[in-house]
Formats: sequence, C-alpha cells, structure tokens
Amino acid sequence: MALFVVAGLLAAMAGVAYATTASVTMTGGSLSVTPADVTLSGVTLDGTDKTSTSAYTANAWTAEDARGTGVGWNVTIDATDFTSGGHTINISAADQKFKIAEANISVIAGNTAPTSSVATLTDIPEAPAAALKIVSAAVDAGMGEYNIPPNFSLMVPAETYAGTYTSTITVSAVSAP
Repeated sequence: MALFVVAGLLAAMAGVAYATTASVTMTGGSLSVTPADVTLSGVTLDGTDKTSTSAYTANAWTAEDARGTGVGWNVTIDATDFTSGGHTINISAADQKFKIAEANISVIAGNTAPTSSVATLTDIPEAPAAALKIVSAAVDAGMGEYNIPPNFSLMVPAETYAGTYTSTITVSAVSAP
C-alpha cells in the first residue's frame, strides 16, 4: 500500500506546472539619412553645352529608421548653385538633375524598402526653395536600414568658365511618408 501512495505522490508532483512571465523593453532609435559626397564627371570645355554625371554606383547613400514607430518617413534634397571663385553655374538654368532607380534601392536590414519618388531624372530645387522628396516609406514600411544610391546629372552651359565648381547639397530625413 505504501508503494502505491509513493507512486501516486510522484505522479502528482510530475504533473505540477508553474507559470511565469518574461518581458523586454524596446527603446526606439532615430531616423537618419547618410549621404556621401558626390563627385561629378569632369568636363572638357569646347564651346558647347556639356553634361557632367555621377552614376549611382559612385554614391553610397543610406537611410535608416530605427524609431520602432512605423509612422513612415521620406528623404528630401535641395542644392545651391555651383560656384568657382566669382563664377556660378545656376542650377535652375543649368538643369541639375537627380534620380534614384527603384531597382537600385535595397534592404540592408529591415522590412519593406522605401520607394523612389524620382525614378526619372528630375530637377533638384535650388535652396531655399521647397526640397524635392526623393524616397519615401509608407506607414509600417521602411523600418530598418536601406541603400538609396542616387544618380546625378548637371548640364554645363557652353559659356562656363574653367575651374572646380562646388555646390552644397542638403539631404534631410523627414518623419512622414
């Protein structure tokens, strides 16, 4: 009889389960864009209009949304005129253009990649005009890090003076699709 009582107690003890909880706190990071300097191809002046370009393969730009909110975001761009000494290439007149091909946007880590808003060469607005939206992530998309490599094109007018010209390009991450 004692053997049955011990066996019954062991069987009852083996069936006992305990419930517990686990928790983890998620702290959101930031929304950012990391552009790299852009180098356009050199131009040899010959009295005709020329085009200077920078292919997407030369421009390693990234965007990251680590906020953990899913509210969506976009990236904008504007630029100043190109200047060299006292000479200017007015980007409004010279057609500085920008493009991000959808096929060139890729996921480094995260969910759905953002989409291009400038799939064809599009004029970059001259600062301080309203900036051009170049990529955007919808609500619940674009959470993670993404490659967003752009192409650039600058029409160089025939009457341009020789020199090294520079422009300030402003790239911003904005919280809204």
